[in-house]
Amino acid sequence: MFKLRRETDQYALYLDHRKLINEAYKEFQVRPELFQFETKKSHKELGSKKRKRKANDEDSLSQPDPQIVEYLDLLPEPPPIGEAKPLAKCWECAYTLPQLHGANKSGRMQRFQYQEDVYLIPDRACFYNHNVDQLLTLLPQLLPAYDLIVMDPPWRNKYIRRLKKAKKELGYAMMDTDQLALMPLSKLIHPRSLVAIWCTNSGQHQTALEQQLLPRWNLRLVHKLRWYKLNTDHQLITSPQADLTQKQPYEMLYVACHVNAAMDYGGNLQKTQLLMNIPSIVHSHKPPLLDWLREHIVLDEGQKEPNCLELFARYLQPQFTSIGMEVLKLMDERLYIV
Repeated sequence: MFKLRRETDQYALYLDHRKLINEAYKEFQVRPELFQFETKKSHKELGSKKRKRKANDEDSLSQPDPQIVEYLDLLPEPPPIGEAKPLAKCWECAYTLPQLHGANKSGRMQRFQYQEDVYLIPDRACFYNHNVDQLLTLLPQLLPAYDLIVMDPPWRNKYIRRLKKAKKELGYAMMDTDQLALMPLSKLIHPRSLVAIWCTNSGQHQTALEQQLLPRWNLRLVHKLRWYKLNTDHQLITSPQADLTQKQPYEMLYVACHVNAAMDYGGNLQKTQLLMNIPSIVHSHKPPLLDWLREHIVLDEGQKEPNCLELFARYLQPQFTSIGMEVLKLMDERLYIV
C-alpha cells in the first residue's frame, strides 16, 4: 500500500492486494497467478467483428476522469510479468461446507480438512460459515460491538444471474435492499466504529445505500470514493463510459460511522480521493482495507488493535471475525504456496 500525492494534501491509494495478503498471512503466500490481470485483446487482435454501436453510442463514450489519469501517471513502472502457470479454478467448484464455527488462536497457521478439500486458517482468525441473512441468531456469540466492520453485500445484478444460468456453482444468493435493511448492523457498532461497505457502480444501489440502508443501520456517511481496477500494465481494465448502464472499470466504497460519532470523526479519510489496484482474477475478491483504515479508528485507552468484523466474507484475515455462506471459499490450499 502506498500513497500517490499531487501538489495538494489529497492523494490516491494504491492497494497491493497480493502483498497485503502475504504480509497478513506470513506463513503462506497467495499464488501470483491470481493477480495476472492482463490487458484484454482488441477485437482486431481477436479477429472478431466489433459490436455495432447504436446511434447514440458515440456520445456515450467518454475520456477517463482526469483525476484517475493524473494518478495513473504517478504510478511506478509495473514489475515484469513472469510466465503464468496453469491454475486450477478451484473457486469455481461446488462449495459444500456445512454451517460451522471455527477459530485459530494457536500462534501459527492451521489446516482444516473437510472431505477432500483443505483450507488454510491464519492465526488470530475467527469465522462462521453461516448465512448473513440469519445474522440475528449469531449476535449472542459475537462481541457487543466492533471497531471496524467491512462488508461486500451480494447486490442483485445481471452478471451474477448470467453466471448462475451458465454454471450454478459460480453464482451466489443475492439480497435486495429490503433484506439488507433487516440486518441488525446497528447492534454491532459503537460511537467510534467505522463501517466500510463495497457497492456496485449502479446508481440504484448507491441511492438505496445512502437514503435507506445507512439511516436504518444508524450510520452516517463519512466518505465515498471509487475503487479503480487496473491490469498488470497499470492501465484501467476498460475505458470509463458516460453511460453508467455499461460495465465500468470501478466500483464504489462507502465509509460510514455511527450517527452519534463526533461530526469530524474520520474526516481525514476524505483526503483519499480514490483507490486503485490490480484486482484478483476471482470475482468479488476484494483487497484488505485494515492497513488503510487502522489509522483513522480511535481505540479505547490501552487497546492495541481494533476488533474487526467482515460480513459476506469469502476469505479470512487475522484480527477479523469473518461471516459468510462461503467464508472459506478462497482459503482453499490450492490457491496458496505453503
